[in-house]
Amino acid sequence: MLPLSRLAHFWQYAKWERNFTSPRHAILRAFIFGALLCVGFYFVCFSFYYVFASYPRLRKPESFALKVEEDALKHFIGSRECSISLSDIYLAPFPQELKLSPFCKNRAELVTAFGDGGRHGFDGPYVGKGCTYRWFPTQEICMILERFNALIFIGDELAQSTYAAFNILLREDLLYGGLQQWRMNEADKGICKCDGQFLRTECVEFGVKNMEDVRKNQDGGKGSSAVCNVPHAFLPLKTIPASSSFEDQFKELTYNKLNPWQPSPIIFSFSRSSSLSTIGTTAAIDELMALALAAERNIPMLFLGPTIAGLGNGANIQVWKYQNEMVAVSEEKHFEMLRFFNLTIHAGMVDGRNFGEKIALVQAMIVINWLAMLETS
Repeated sequence: MLPLSRLAHFWQYAKWERNFTSPRHAILRAFIFGALLCVGFYFVCFSFYYVFASYPRLRKPESFALKVEEDALKHFIGSRECSISLSDIYLAPFPQELKLSPFCKNRAELVTAFGDGGRHGFDGPYVGKGCTYRWFPTQEICMILERFNALIFIGDELAQSTYAAFNILLREDLLYGGLQQWRMNEADKGICKCDGQFLRTECVEFGVKNMEDVRKNQDGGKGSSAVCNVPHAFLPLKTIPASSSFEDQFKELTYNKLNPWQPSPIIFSFSRSSSLSTIGTTAAIDELMALALAAERNIPMLFLGPTIAGLGNGANIQVWKYQNEMVAVSEEKHFEMLRFFNLTIHAGMVDGRNFGEKIALVQAMIVINWLAMLETS
């Protein structure tokens, strides 16, 4: 390689040389010109990179969509047979401002946004107003549950269907995930699969009752209940005062826990059991709160508001009135409430009277979002 001093001498000589036909000088000039061009190109590219790296607003905005596969339900048992994909029921929007996430930051935002939300078109995916909820994969749901001593769904058919969908998500089984399919014969399975889990009254008796129920009978099949080690259960409550059997089950799940500050959340619904009576529901809430207080443990409660009574049904006026009255009760007694009126008002009813698996899955996932935001100390 030529020394710099000698290279400069040749360049100067070549620059003023009048004999442009000299091959030696032509090659040297081409070599030096090429080297300068490469150096200049490098500095120009580096400058552009620095500008774009330093100013995120100049880059393409990144989606805040979930970091899960495009269809988080595709690998679930029965996804094709039940004709359910994630895009049917969930939409993770882009943020309105690039630096702001579209997801709700806390429980107060979550319950307000979800209750006031809506759909883009009849039966489209439901989105919160102002912010929305996340769709957690099964592994993350288990991580959320591990923060609790126990999780209890209590009350009527709404609490039961939400608990059934909760088990569908844990077991990754859209076909029979909310049911004790090990107790069912082939005729039962034909009736109760997919939407039948939520629509057919003859399938109610097969509903999953608790975590241990599934763990003992799952036979190592597909699903993740076995790795979610936190106890969870559904305790039916149709009348008050509650039976001694109910109280015993409640105490078994919530009392005498080693860590008194670790929560044992209650998910409660009583709209159908009380026939939309605010007085009856308030009495049931008072009884549950008394049981929780006696435990001397951290037992937060989420109340599930009612779904609509049917499309074009005058009873929806009473549903709306009950929901608004229960909002006032929740503020007075300091518990949180999820309103399901807007979720169901523009949703398709499978049989004209009841909602199927898609609505139940959304209900379960919004409960999981609420659980994810609970303080654990």
